[in-house]
Amino acid sequence: MLPLWIVLLLCTHWEPVMGDGWGHFWWHRTSAFGWYEIYDFFKEMYLYENPRLGQLLTMLVYTPGPYHTIVTPLVELGVFATLTALALGRWPSFRRSEDALVAAIITATIAGCVPQIGPLLFYRPFTGNYTFGLALNLWWLVPYRLELAAARPARTWLAPLMLMLGLAAGLSNEHTGIAFLAMGALASFVASRRGGLRIWMIAGLVGLAAGYWLLLTAPGQFLRYAGLADRAGILERITDRGVRGNLGVVIRLAGALVPALPLAGIALVERRTTAGATRSATERWTAVVLALGGLACTLTLLASPKIGPRLYFASVALIAAGLAGWIAGQLRRTWARASCAILAAGALVFVAGRLVAIHRVVGPLGAIRLDRLEHGAPGSVVTVPRYPCGASRYFLGDDFLDPVRRATFAGAYGLAAIELE
Repeated sequence: MLPLWIVLLLCTHWEPVMGDGWGHFWWHRTSAFGWYEIYDFFKEMYLYENPRLGQLLTMLVYTPGPYHTIVTPLVELGVFATLTALALGRWPSFRRSEDALVAAIITATIAGCVPQIGPLLFYRPFTGNYTFGLALNLWWLVPYRLELAAARPARTWLAPLMLMLGLAAGLSNEHTGIAFLAMGALASFVASRRGGLRIWMIAGLVGLAAGYWLLLTAPGQFLRYAGLADRAGILERITDRGVRGNLGVVIRLAGALVPALPLAGIALVERRTTAGATRSATERWTAVVLALGGLACTLTLLASPKIGPRLYFASVALIAAGLAGWIAGQLRRTWARASCAILAAGALVFVAGRLVAIHRVVGPLGAIRLDRLEHGAPGSVVTVPRYPCGASRYFLGDDFLDPVRRATFAGAYGLAAIELE
């Protein structure tokens, strides 16, 4: 856990201002900052632009200071821990080797399979909207999972907290709301059949449904992307995409999960040659439900007017948790557990090495860019260094390769032009 935290801390520290982040950076440079300004920002986003709660969270982590470097790695570690809790049915413990293996499989699957892992961990416009949004949904779901694993006291006091957390989670992402509502509703149904339905479960479902409705009906939904969402209905979008296009949305998820096949293969060998570890029906079905929840997030994308690699993060994360829970249930022999641990560790070391190697270069270059823009003489042509790293799953790419973006920020800084070295 400590090495992972160090990698996350370093890369968030090095993350340059780029892409949509310039708007948030510029907002902090030109606006006062207080409770009223925060409210006014969210109101403007909800009514006219991106209505997700994540847009507000993105603005907050652009606040000058070390906040992004401190908060973002902790949230991301929380995501990995919560996914592990969902897979296990309990909070993970450092003293249990099985918990460590499940956590490693989940983290390695996310690192190896998420199409834009670098931007989703460190590029604040993606982190705020998708990683923080997923964190809210997972934190909302985990009490349902823990209740199914072992009945707990009624905890009526939890109801208002779950209502508010559900409201925030529902406001997070358009493509995750249905899947998490379904998983929470299923958990509540199972609890009711056992005679253990809690008031906080109902409050959580009401909060998530209300937040999701507020997100889908926000005025900003019909204005952003030049009104793209208002040009066609859901069925029309699916029809216009055609069978091949709709299949492609799901096939891209399947393709992203290919690196996890060796882990699944080891578990299949164990399943065929040993009796497998003893698992309760709840644990077995949890793995299935989490995987189906990930698939549901992708199927919801069929109704979206825009589909990009970043939108597969929630799908891969939920499938990773389900897969890890299933794999752990198959492993009995030492060689199989050791093989999975070695594969997971190897994937994490490789991805971490690529992330650090790229961000330790682009970070200082981004600082040079920013310094030259802010200290360039008015009306001058400022030359800034290029990023030597192209667009990949580890880095978004050089935003200043776009001449329109260079011209926009040249005007914002009062420069005649911005040129690349």
